[in-house]
Amino acid sequence: MIVVAAVFQLIVPFVSPPAGRSLSDAIIVFLAGAAAVGFGRRIRAEQGRGRAAMTVATASTAMWATANALFLAGETHPLPVAGVAGAVLSVAAALLLPVGMHLSSPPLGAAEGFRGLFDVAAVSGAVLALTWLYVLDPARGAVAGITDSGYTAALIAPEVVAATVALVMMSRNLPEASGDGPRLLGSAAVVLAIAALLGLRNQVVGQPWHTGGAGAGFVLAAGLVMIASRVRVPESAPTGTDRHFAGRWVILPYVPILLAVVTTAAELLRDDMLPAPVVWILLVTFTLILGRQFMTVAIVGRLAVTLEQQQAALAYQAHHDALTGLHNRAAFNDLGRRMVETAGAGAVLLLDLDGFKPVNDRLGHAAGDDVLVTVAARLTETARPGDLVVRLGGDEFALVLTTPATDGTARELGDRILTAVAAPIGTQGERVTVGGSIGLAAGAHPLSELLRRADIAMYEAKAAGKGTIRPYRDDAADPIALARAG
Repeated sequence: MIVVAAVFQLIVPFVSPPAGRSLSDAIIVFLAGAAAVGFGRRIRAEQGRGRAAMTVATASTAMWATANALFLAGETHPLPVAGVAGAVLSVAAALLLPVGMHLSSPPLGAAEGFRGLFDVAAVSGAVLALTWLYVLDPARGAVAGITDSGYTAALIAPEVVAATVALVMMSRNLPEASGDGPRLLGSAAVVLAIAALLGLRNQVVGQPWHTGGAGAGFVLAAGLVMIASRVRVPESAPTGTDRHFAGRWVILPYVPILLAVVTTAAELLRDDMLPAPVVWILLVTFTLILGRQFMTVAIVGRLAVTLEQQQAALAYQAHHDALTGLHNRAAFNDLGRRMVETAGAGAVLLLDLDGFKPVNDRLGHAAGDDVLVTVAARLTETARPGDLVVRLGGDEFALVLTTPATDGTARELGDRILTAVAAPIGTQGERVTVGGSIGLAAGAHPLSELLRRADIAMYEAKAAGKGTIRPYRDDAADPIALARAG
């Protein structure tokens, strides 16, 4: 499409103004009409926002094609009504372009929406400053130029606003592939507004309407919309920090602002002064930019707090059992190992519930969960400050003791645990009773060895009739053989 627009721009100076306008209108009618057909065919294939986007895009491009068809008719048979109707339809079509772009993009978040409003206001100020410098100011003193261009300026003002909205929306971090459709629509709105401004400037200074690439701009805008009608709608957008800050398009709103700064600086160097309206426009624009940056800082702070909270939640989930809230096996291996290594010795009490399976089978898993939660709470209440209470999995629990961690101390704690666990538990409208068998291992050994010994001792406790505690013995039998014997 760039090639087609460039060729048109090369040809149009060599034909009469009416012929050039007629050729431009004919090309736009064809391209916009093809876009209307393309969007219209996709209405039924889309759902929700996508269907609404296709409907709006169809209406916009159909209006655009109709408007230029009226302009084309007016070139051969002057009809004032056709010209006015065409102008109204073209403005309506331009205003609908960013609406279709918005609907074809994923919904905006609240913070993103507020930040977008600041961007639209700031970019509008920058565009207005540029328009004042290069369109309105050159017409100063030229009464005929101002009078002749007033009607045109009123018509293109909505196009400029639409382009500003589109430019800001194009900066959103959309998926690279499926984000091409909304960005093409936005690019069309921007190109159309630039062409309209160039056309207005040409009218003010008395140059041909197509000068400076204005003719190519109108054709290129229609071509971009036609291409957009063939591109799929994005289904999702990035989340988190990527939604706000990532993406190569994020600097787009700053382009017209940078242009306004550069051009006003150039004007100051040339004339050593600026028109008063431009100064006030720039002051308001920079105030809006400052407000936007304050909002960005607030977003960054909120994201940092959210990230910290999520990291804390993940760390908790990684080391805690979801049902009981006790530490899990990962915490046992990590925290327990450090406790034993720091103390130089330790003790492990390994508790396996007795009678848990019948409760679970008879009353269901909900009752089994109630029992596990209750046992976990009783273990926490019975353990000493500093002891590590862990649910290893299923109905198996462990305690890691460090100071003091003698056999006698550990055995005394084990007896208290068995008493606490054996108390009746209310669940599912009944009172059930479970017991426990505890294996005990103590000494200056690594945690893994203490757990292995406690496991052997726990099987001995079960073999001895359950509901008891057994310390590890060097001559203890193999736990698998004991399990089979039991």
